[in-house]
Amino acid sequence: MRVESLWRYPVKSMQGESCDEFSVEASGVARDRGFGVLNLVTGTVISAKRDGRLLEASATLRGGELFVRLPDGTELGPGDVLDASLTNWLGQPMRLVDASSHGVATFQSQEDFEEDDSSSESWEGSEGSFVDESPLHLLTTANLELLSIERPDLQWNVRRFRPNVVVDASAGALDQVESGQRIQIGEVEIEIWKGCTRCVMTTRAQPDGLERQLDVLRHVIKSHDNVVGLRARVVRTGAVHVDDPVSLI
Repeated sequence: MRVESLWRYPVKSMQGESCDEFSVEASGVARDRGFGVLNLVTGTVISAKRDGRLLEASATLRGGELFVRLPDGTELGPGDVLDASLTNWLGQPMRLVDASSHGVATFQSQEDFEEDDSSSESWEGSEGSFVDESPLHLLTTANLELLSIERPDLQWNVRRFRPNVVVDASAGALDQVESGQRIQIGEVEIEIWKGCTRCVMTTRAQPDGLERQLDVLRHVIKSHDNVVGLRARVVRTGAVHVDDPVSLI
């Protein structure tokens, strides 16, 4: 097995970036979900689980600096101008915040993934990062291939699942791993925590032709007990590169 691709999402719920390499720290991929958009009215760091519009924007790190590209093509760094632009776009007072100094964030999701107007449910994240649950999220090429075979009428694009590491694995190579199993990825050692349960994010429309497809999540729930991919903790930090070997320990 080897690393097929690497993904980092500098701002929570915005489009992320494909990387040739990145560093993995105890809290996960360095600067992954390092920023979020704070709704100053509700006090929540907004997520595309609740407001799918966030996926229309993208965030990248260049030379260590963050740049946010808004749906109209405007590209801005952190500061008052970006905050004003986010406020104007999203229709409520917004501010870009840094996870390292914000503290534990509150997130919201819609209660019914099929109804965008359904009531919200809230949960708290982790200290120092705006990830939902675990430091690291793995997906395999076999996961996507199987889903494509089962429902070829749907768009099984990797961007729907927002992984950090995509492993090029033969069919079933990581399907049977259990909680506590350790895996070596490049210099990094991780411990599997649990399967990754999926949510409304997988159904959202995204730029470049990804349509809103509720059947994506309906199928995952019906045929895969709502689990696609793996969530993991970091045992040993280090660097990971595309094409690095991946092995069970």
